[in-house]
Amino acid sequence: MTDEVQVRAERPRSESPVVIEGFPGIGLIGNIASQYVVNKLEMDYLGAIDSRFFPPISVLVGGVAHMPVRIYEKADLGVVVVSSDIPVHPAASYDLARGIVSWAESIGAREMVCLAGITVMGDQQRVFGAATNKEMLEKIQGEVEVFEFGTISGISGSVMNECLLRKMPAICLLGETHSMAPDPRAAVVTVKMLNNLYGLQVDTTDLEERAEEIELQMQKLADQVQSTSAEEVPGRRELQFPMYG
Repeated sequence: MTDEVQVRAERPRSESPVVIEGFPGIGLIGNIASQYVVNKLEMDYLGAIDSRFFPPISVLVGGVAHMPVRIYEKADLGVVVVSSDIPVHPAASYDLARGIVSWAESIGAREMVCLAGITVMGDQQRVFGAATNKEMLEKIQGEVEVFEFGTISGISGSVMNECLLRKMPAICLLGETHSMAPDPRAAVVTVKMLNNLYGLQVDTTDLEERAEEIELQMQKLADQVQSTSAEEVPGRRELQFPMYG
């Protein structure tokens, strides 16, 4: 852990948990899916991640302040989720990825899952997948469309690279979307894929029924983050947050 990124969280009760990360990116699929899983499984709050690279934002839910990057656990399922309401600037991605994967190692995580989006022309709702080794690739083959060639950008790409360097097994699930706009429908199929791979049994009915409402809410939050990040902060003029598109 570095001074740039600090994990302030209780140690999970799970032994060798799966750690799932979901940050805003294409279609906001990562954070929509991760936070939905947290809510539906009624996961326990463990703590938060803090960094001077994050925009100066406190997230309000029902009038109560929350940290923008939070860590939760469902001990009986052996699952830990890192969910974020803020995007990460590319310059900060590797520091944050090192912090997350280092913490995952310290709690004995057996593997990591990155949730992200991928823009594809067409009208299908598929989930693409990639892995850090052949064993993990075999695990997802037959379940996902294997992402044969291309790149994974943002924090998910950085986490995958860090896992590769540390020999931490990891997969990335990329929900198919058709624009940069918030896409809860793509998050639905991504959550269903988590169910298939890890037996989470998360009911996606609410997310499907509230898709349009969530699209508007997430776009509003994205606009607020973009506006806050664009404000001039002493010594940080270069830090723009372009990942919302």
